[in-house]
Amino acid sequence: MIQNDLVVQSAALLERLNGLGFDILAEDDFEVIQAKVTHTGKEWQSPMFSLMRNDFTRGSAFWAFLMKDDVEVGGVAARYYDLRSESLESYLHRTSSAQYGGGDPAIESIAKPVSENIGGRLVYFGELYFTKAARGNIKVLSTFARLSVILAAMSWPDFDWLYAFIPKEQIRFADAYGFTYRLPKAITWKDPEPLGRRNSHVLIALSKSDFWHLLSSGELSEL
Repeated sequence: MIQNDLVVQSAALLERLNGLGFDILAEDDFEVIQAKVTHTGKEWQSPMFSLMRNDFTRGSAFWAFLMKDDVEVGGVAARYYDLRSESLESYLHRTSSAQYGGGDPAIESIAKPVSENIGGRLVYFGELYFTKAARGNIKVLSTFARLSVILAAMSWPDFDWLYAFIPKEQIRFADAYGFTYRLPKAITWKDPEPLGRRNSHVLIALSKSDFWHLLSSGELSEL
């Protein structure tokens, strides 16, 4: 059963994370998330996840925190939205204008495969950040990221795609996160590039069918 696979794989990953000396905390209480983010040392939030600019509701987003001795030493955020008939290209153009362009267009162009391949019910991941003390161990990063992916699937089992944007120099981590799709140069921004956004960023994603395959095969918990 799918539910059994979710439980078994998440339990295996959690046991591994605990064995590495860490734990994970999922949080959707938006009254306390900002303080927890601050504990990680992250000083800046992207517009998509800014707690000051978005009216998040429980069930629409969550933060997962990497914990060490009951202290937040890292985190990642996930939010869910249903594009319905709108293309991802249209959505990105529209929302980036408000987030980065002050109402003016912020994106020069978007690669055709973005909308040709990805759409529907989406889960967007961002805000990945670890303190210096928590960095440097790929097993910790991979285990935490994959647990966060499973948490998203548990929260929004009807999703069609999970996706994120990462720096080109970190593309080797896509496999560690469990993402199977990657598209370089997905977005070309108007000059100058907005804070936190680069033309060189790579879109990485995981389809629903790929996720369930990785889960049922046990691949998600095999690092």
